[in-house]
Amino acid sequence: MKFIRRAFVSAIAAVALVVGPAVSAEAAGGSFDVTKLSAKSIVVSNSNCRNIDVNMSHKKSGVSEWMVDADVTRGGGVVDYAFFANDGNSKRTRVMVCPDWSGLGKYSLGPSEVIANNSSYSNFVDRTDYTKGSFYVRGKTYASLSTKRSGKTVSLTSKTKVYNPEKYGKVNYNPKVKFQVKSGSKWKTIKTVTANKGKATYKVKTKSKKSYRVTFSQVSWATGATSKSAKR
Repeated sequence: MKFIRRAFVSAIAAVALVVGPAVSAEAAGGSFDVTKLSAKSIVVSNSNCRNIDVNMSHKKSGVSEWMVDADVTRGGGVVDYAFFANDGNSKRTRVMVCPDWSGLGKYSLGPSEVIANNSSYSNFVDRTDYTKGSFYVRGKTYASLSTKRSGKTVSLTSKTKVYNPEKYGKVNYNPKVKFQVKSGSKWKTIKTVTANKGKATYKVKTKSKKSYRVTFSQVSWATGATSKSAKR
């Protein structure tokens, strides 16, 4: 598909050179600028490829026909291209992302190749636009909490996992886990522990029965999660 677009762009450029071999001062009146590229972040819990809607805003002057070909990359590698044109997807198009191949994390939109002209090809634009956008592909995470009391001591043990499309399943995850206790109608953090091999533990000394839970925040490649509460 990329080669077809490149050939199409080259053909338009060739016509422009034939119709207007010398780009005059009038050509300076033509302009096309991408002003925004955006897409919604997604969460994955399986390895299926996803279609992502990419939105593009622009401003133009002195041109009526145009095409924009925006790179979709992750870690510097091209994943797909978002193609827009005046006679088709002028504001929104779709790209395909396969997390099992391209991975989790931040995806960048842009730079873009821009071709634009007016009906007489006198205002011809052929440039690279460096406007950028981004979206995130995050693996779904899971958190559970088990409790055990021995006299005045309550042992809290959390287990955390994340879906990894490259492994085609859930794997142990090591976030900074917040152990929380319910105080009135609010949850209060009593200890933050970095999980190891998907597990974190903390011991609380208390006579009374209380409700506990664990929670952690999202990062660029994984969602946040909160366990069900447990009373002990």
